[in-house]
Amino acid sequence: MFKKLLFILSFILSLNISAQNTYVIEWTFGSNSNVDPADSPRNADRTIEVGDTVRWEFVDNGSHNVVSQAGATESFDSGTVQAAGFTFEHTFNQIGTNPYICEPHPGSMFGTIEVVAQGTLSLTQAFQDLKFSIKPNPSSNFLNINLESVQLNDYQLEVYDVLGKRVYQRLLSRVQSSVDVSNWKSGVYLVKVFNDQQSQTKRFLKQ
Repeated sequence: MFKKLLFILSFILSLNISAQNTYVIEWTFGSNSNVDPADSPRNADRTIEVGDTVRWEFVDNGSHNVVSQAGATESFDSGTVQAAGFTFEHTFNQIGTNPYICEPHPGSMFGTIEVVAQGTLSLTQAFQDLKFSIKPNPSSNFLNINLESVQLNDYQLEVYDVLGKRVYQRLLSRVQSSVDVSNWKSGVYLVKVFNDQQSQTKRFLKQ
């Protein structure tokens, strides 16, 4: 019971702390949304919180820039094309979706920065030991959760939209679980699995 109270208190406190994280993207030929694995530094997609910063590090001698596309929630532009050694940063202050490209190489270098409400992703380091996978991702019909090398111990599943609103929750009774998402709206969701000792949040794209 005491551990549960500590977890709840930690979660509440995290909602009141302004996010100040910096996410790095290695910006080069082939840096885009399709790079596998998704956590590769050259995968150009990131899900961050309001107040977080993204830094693009130019790592080759090509001529590149970073420019938000029409329809992005925020506008950002690195300016004239640059080569290896150049860095560009932008701090995101609005919830929303921000597609962007390298103008000289739009077919090879592109990505999306998804910005969610403060506290949606915030976790203390002590709660980041749990590992789970989502397959397939993206998906149009099912959200399949696979807990990796853990014993079930009151694990909860919660899903949030990009505004930080909880749209789904359940108790996980098996290492592998499936959720029917066929009626969900298309878009990005944050999938959180946790108990009173461990927690992890991942991004899920509903097609």
